[in-house]
Amino acid sequence: LDVCPGAAKIQKEAEKAASAERAERARALAEAIAQSAERSLDPVFVSTIDVGSDRAALQAAMSTVTARAPKTAVMLLSADDAGGKGAVLAASPKNAIEKGLKAGDWVREVTGVLGGKGGGRPDSAQGAGSDISKLKDAVKAARAFGMGKFV
Repeated sequence: LDVCPGAAKIQKEAEKAASAERAERARALAEAIAQSAERSLDPVFVSTIDVGSDRAALQAAMSTVTARAPKTAVMLLSADDAGGKGAVLAASPKNAIEKGLKAGDWVREVTGVLGGKGGGRPDSAQGAGSDISKLKDAVKAARAFGMGKFV
């Protein structure tokens, strides 16, 4: 018995609109991060971004950062306090892959710190972990692992 015809459709449209709004907010946050990445002289850039566990928003942020800093290996981490999980996304350009910084290996290293797992291709990978109390440690590990490939 459908008590409120069309409610599911309205709910789905509202969720879609909310996700689009979060992705747009992530792009705005990513613009600031992208400026930092663009100015950085380091071949590796690691940052946190406040988009919770919204994978689409995290990917939108990554697209913004990598468009502005295409030769920089980038890792973004986001904590979802409500869900208790941390999301990780990495992109490694060709020059970083040639140095041995493969996004899949990088994500596996960092999600291990967060008590999770992840993986992907050499140029793009994602993962998650359940111990967001270790987010600062994960950021340090991400930077150390990434920069270690350029020594």
